[in-house]
Amino acid sequence: MNRGRLIQAANGQIPCDLVIKNVQLVNVFTKEIYPADIGISEGYIAHVTQPGEEGLSGEEEYDAKGKYAIPGMIDTHIHIESTMMNPTNFAKAVLPHGTTTVVNDPHELANVLGLEGVKYILEASAHLPLRFYVLAPSCVPSALGVETSGAAFNASEIATMLEWERVIGLAEVMDFPGVIYQSQRMNEILEVARKKGGFLQGHVPFLTGRGLSAYQCSGVNSDHESIDTDEAIYKLRAGMVLECRESSIAQNIKALAPALKACNYPPNATLCTDDREPDDLLREGHLDHVIRRAVQEGIPVLEAIKMCTYNAAQLTKLYDRGALAAGHVADVVLVEDLTDFKVNEVFIGGKLVAKEGKMAIELAAPEHPVESRNTITLRTEPNADTFQIKAGKPEKVLVNVIAYDKENPLLTKLAKVELPVKDGKIDISQNPELAYIGILERHGKNGNVSIGLVQDLGISKGAIASTVSHDCHNLTIVGRDPEDMAMAAQELVKSGGGIVCVADGKVLAKVELPIAGLMSTKSVEELAPETSHLKETIKGLGLEGQYPLLRVATFALAVIPEVKMTDQGLVDVLTQKFIPILPE
Repeated sequence: MNRGRLIQAANGQIPCDLVIKNVQLVNVFTKEIYPADIGISEGYIAHVTQPGEEGLSGEEEYDAKGKYAIPGMIDTHIHIESTMMNPTNFAKAVLPHGTTTVVNDPHELANVLGLEGVKYILEASAHLPLRFYVLAPSCVPSALGVETSGAAFNASEIATMLEWERVIGLAEVMDFPGVIYQSQRMNEILEVARKKGGFLQGHVPFLTGRGLSAYQCSGVNSDHESIDTDEAIYKLRAGMVLECRESSIAQNIKALAPALKACNYPPNATLCTDDREPDDLLREGHLDHVIRRAVQEGIPVLEAIKMCTYNAAQLTKLYDRGALAAGHVADVVLVEDLTDFKVNEVFIGGKLVAKEGKMAIELAAPEHPVESRNTITLRTEPNADTFQIKAGKPEKVLVNVIAYDKENPLLTKLAKVELPVKDGKIDISQNPELAYIGILERHGKNGNVSIGLVQDLGISKGAIASTVSHDCHNLTIVGRDPEDMAMAAQELVKSGGGIVCVADGKVLAKVELPIAGLMSTKSVEELAPETSHLKETIKGLGLEGQYPLLRVATFALAVIPEVKMTDQGLVDVLTQKFIPILPE
């Protein structure tokens, strides 16, 4: 960027490169709306007229025809892996919705491929108009000592990533007990990140009081996991930045809106999408959808816009965006109606990149070796016997099982069930409320296999297998029939990963995700019908709830209370201790 030329354009000494004329400017500083022209030079805003000022002229002019102009929207917390798309197709999916900057935490890829996974995201996004930033994953693995991941990051890996271009901070620090009680690993990681001076992103579900203060004293000061109004108010009052989430599995805006109102829409609140599935992106949108949800819950549209523009820029320390003002990047979104909030045009750096829901420019995806490598490596081929629980000779045994919470699918509890033993194996044939769950280590490291039971999942037959299994992404299979479970696992080994639904020895639906078992080279238009069909097929097996894909994927998420299953066994999340499947 030629700063001198930008100053000349601002001063009226030379014409602007582009003038977007006849806008209704949404001013995020004063929360006003007024007619304006936006002058752009060198990809930055040179001048924005105010009421009473003379209009601008430029080398090129674009007539906005009275549309509202807002800053490009910033997603402060997203995992691109959950969209199942590579960076190019992700950009094609979100740019028409007015998202111009994303702050991505690639800890899913990092848990499979280590530093190579983070490099892949940076390299595959380098050519994009979408402003794509990365945070160095802080928790690889997410739960140290109780799961096997494809890589492990310590302070040295964090320091390496923080030196890479477009890595702007430390990703969600999920190990909040390690922060509060000062584990050596977290102390060293945080020290490296603080020295670099970037954005330190938090993850602290349910934490308030002295524990929250201890967490804040580490330098980490945001949270996207708040799901309760009172908890949100506490965190806002404490000065935490509340990253208000509306994702494909966690719709938190309804609960958080009253907290925002009670605290008079404070500056320490942003919007984010976290995990967004392809069919939801295609049907509902991205941050534009989150704004519509906020408005539906009574948040004034100007406050919602400010949250995902100016507030977001301040949180992420991307101070040159988030507002339509001189010296800021020329990322401009035009919207005809602030009520419906349908995005019409999107400019990035003063270039029109999307119009009326479609890309206005071509985006080619460069080939990358990571995209063609099969990362599913099992030590032994699974068969039906793999998914049986051996119990010896007693007629009945007491079994520790995961009790599924239908109201909140991320939360699971511990239950005990007495079950018969047949031919030395636990028999669940007469207990329709139970299903097997198997976690198979798939990174080729140790061949771990752990088998347990889950209660009240709702699945009545068949099996569902997934290599999307947060956060270590081992192969997770749930089902009633061990034969179908083995077939489902074998299908994913062949395809390089994904999610598959099997019943009666037949594949009913499958989404192939050959990039690290997490992502595809397909577009949102191609993936959306596949994921939609898969969801309906899974529901047809009896698995209840609106978000079946992530319900299966989060059984191994050993940082969300109360009990989870990893490749090493059944885990008490709060104590990070193992629970025997068969109590002594």
